[in-house]
Amino acid sequence: MTNIINELKKKGIEWVKEILQGSITYTKPGSLTYLLNGSKPSEQSFNIKMGRFGEFMAKYLIMCNPNFELLPCGIQTINEKNKDIDLIFKDELNKIIYYRELKANIELDTEKLPATINKCKEIEASLKTTHSIYTINCGILNWSVYNREILTSGLSNIHSFEKAGIKIDHMEDFLTLINITWPVADFNDYFRYLGSLKDAKNKE
Repeated sequence: MTNIINELKKKGIEWVKEILQGSITYTKPGSLTYLLNGSKPSEQSFNIKMGRFGEFMAKYLIMCNPNFELLPCGIQTINEKNKDIDLIFKDELNKIIYYRELKANIELDTEKLPATINKCKEIEASLKTTHSIYTINCGILNWSVYNREILTSGLSNIHSFEKAGIKIDHMEDFLTLINITWPVADFNDYFRYLGSLKDAKNKE
């Protein structure tokens, strides 16, 4: 499994470098960030792109595990409405379908929290219909956090999800589920390194 993580890390570095080779979005007049700092490379723009890396990472790890099968993700029709599904995979042996919405930031605003809960519930209900012989395991993967022990904010949102019957996984939970080892220190060091690539590019 070490080779899987090493390959993922290489692909992640290539992925970030490709992003950084593209056009850089700068802060513009109309924001407090611009008022305080002038025109600077936008952290928000980079973070949005890195959010997509979370999806890439999770899918790659699933595809490397012979005990799971990655199912079609992305835009799908649910109850005659288009829904963007982040991650669905199945454990055929145990007849379980895992559905996860991926969040790099669990601190959702007051509008996005109930909307995300409703989306999860609607997709879960649809999966129970279309995959009736499987147990549906529905949840959120807060992939930017290795485990909950370090959290000091966002806990109220986590409790709201769990109260609604939607489990919250962090990266350690996901790795345990798919039986892949990636120690916390190495995980954190790796993402700090990806961040340093962005900082170095911004200084050029």
